[in-house]
Amino acid sequence: MIPLEQKLLNLLSNNDVTFFIPPYQRNYEWTEEQCNVFFEDVVKTSDKNVSGTVIEHFFGTITYFQEDSVFGQPNKLILIDGQQRITTTMLFLTALRDLLQDDKLKKFIDSRYLKNDNVIGDSEYKIKLKQVETDWGAYKKIILGEELSGSEKTSRVYSNYNLFKARLSEFGNNGNKIESLIDNGINKFSVITIELKPVQNPWENPQEIFESMNSLGKPLSLADLVRNYLLLGLNAKTQEQYYQKYWLHIEKTLPAQVSGYIRDYMQWQVGDSFKQAKETNYKELYAQFKNKIASGRSAESILSDLSKYAELYSCIISDRSTGNCRVDKTLSDIRYLRVTTAYSFLLALLVEWQNGKMNNSSIEEILDTFLIYCMRRRLIGLAQAENKAFPTLVRQISRLEKADDKRMETFRILSNQESNLRLPNDIEIVNTLSSANFFNFKYCKFFLALIEEKITKSRPDITDKNLQIEHIMPQTLNDAWKQELGNDYESVHQEYVHNIGNLTLIRHNQELGQKPFSEKKNTYQNKAGLQIAKTKIVDQDYWGKDTIINRRSWIVDFLVKDVLPIPDAMRKINNFSIKEKHVLSFNELQIVGEYIQFHKDPSISALVVSDNEVEFEGKRWKLSPLTKEIQDRRGEGNSSGAYRGVQYWDYDGIRLADVI
Repeated sequence: MIPLEQKLLNLLSNNDVTFFIPPYQRNYEWTEEQCNVFFEDVVKTSDKNVSGTVIEHFFGTITYFQEDSVFGQPNKLILIDGQQRITTTMLFLTALRDLLQDDKLKKFIDSRYLKNDNVIGDSEYKIKLKQVETDWGAYKKIILGEELSGSEKTSRVYSNYNLFKARLSEFGNNGNKIESLIDNGINKFSVITIELKPVQNPWENPQEIFESMNSLGKPLSLADLVRNYLLLGLNAKTQEQYYQKYWLHIEKTLPAQVSGYIRDYMQWQVGDSFKQAKETNYKELYAQFKNKIASGRSAESILSDLSKYAELYSCIISDRSTGNCRVDKTLSDIRYLRVTTAYSFLLALLVEWQNGKMNNSSIEEILDTFLIYCMRRRLIGLAQAENKAFPTLVRQISRLEKADDKRMETFRILSNQESNLRLPNDIEIVNTLSSANFFNFKYCKFFLALIEEKITKSRPDITDKNLQIEHIMPQTLNDAWKQELGNDYESVHQEYVHNIGNLTLIRHNQELGQKPFSEKKNTYQNKAGLQIAKTKIVDQDYWGKDTIINRRSWIVDFLVKDVLPIPDAMRKINNFSIKEKHVLSFNELQIVGEYIQFHKDPSISALVVSDNEVEFEGKRWKLSPLTKEIQDRRGEGNSSGAYRGVQYWDYDGIRLADVI
């Protein structure tokens, strides 16, 4: 591994090589902002050199290794680091070529930097840089000057190529010669090239080196890290085979969603929760993937699994059909309610169904029941602890498969959770909705549409702009409405204007406004087209406090009994279990090696080093004595000196006392 400094264009001008971006690398991802910085660096470097100040611009490191060459073809250099920089440079040069008026200079750029003219035929070596498969079609046509398809025009390579054309045109229109940006600008860009020789030097392991590198300040995603791990250790032929057969299908099925899918796949496989797949957690999740998912399994086994179930996962996160309309509808409702924490559980259910361990009736009943549970929780604003608990429901699937009554067994499982995960009973929902500001509830239109569907067997499209939430008693009172409501109009309006009893769905809300109740009734009866806008409204002689309360009672009763039914035995009882507290065990919580935070000041943290000890300031502590020490330092110690440490410490935002 010998670093060598050279000019960027000298590296690209070598007609004896073709750069290949291997399948384990990420797609081209440079943003408009990054490309603008690149362009400004080229212009700045050019301006200074033109003015007589001789400077160069360091453009980073290019790391590669050479594969066995084929007679009659250029050497194949596999890029380990630098793909984003080289791709961006090629797009810049192509945009420059396409705007130049000088045919000789156009041909020079084309043959020297973009293509290998000494390659015979139309092989992949003809173009100097071979992209990953998802970018290759668009990139190849840009280099060859061919027309792109509609989907290819959505690629990042095409948008950045057009950005450079626009910036170069602007530069030229301001009286500058764009060709000056070659000799005085990008020609002054230098790089450090590092050639790995893993065959001669086994310690120059491309996989380890790839993992240790930063991708220009943008961390590798979980998908990038997993793809690298599964492919990079294989020979080139197998890499390409697995990429084409498995990984490309995953990326095309779940564009921009692969990291989330891998995390949910992990939760399904382990039956436990992992942190959300986001930039701050990618490396941690990757380590857990290697330890808990990949250990003892072949790369092909994992890739095959991920590819096989990607389409089922897309049915959960998008509108792809499972082939069962009722299942599709339920998944759509769960998705609308943003119950993303249940995706691993849903994936596990769909896999069992796909594998024939559940019939259509079984999967429909289980999903319908789970949806009712979620909807009841959303109605009263419950979402606590779902991220930790829902992935563990995977462990209950075998129990569901064995049950004769799937619906009842699902309710039993869901009603046996802890208080924060409870199945809300009818009393709790009635009490909440009696006084709730339902108009500002983000799922208001959704639940009113469910009522309409239950009455008429047809759900109105809540994305229809003509479908509006109507205040029967208007939000602003005029004199006619004040008279309608009586002497207490102000207090009645304040208390009930956003109450569920005063709300309905209609079409063309703008036609009604502050019209008298008698005129509104006529619209509801003849023009609204929705039954919910008629029931308990059009048969009333006036509209006020009593009629709103009467309609509220009907709606809430209809919701709990007909729209969101649960077993009669669960309607009025507390549908949750009380977890028995036991001795703290960090091993059971699976957080040995993790940091916990002091609840009152999260900047104070301790490393969990054993089943019941943590390390703080280089010393081992039991949790309660450490709590006393910190409380004393803060001047908040109690007179007894006794503390239950789990009440004072959090892990991942959750109090330890709530999870033991």
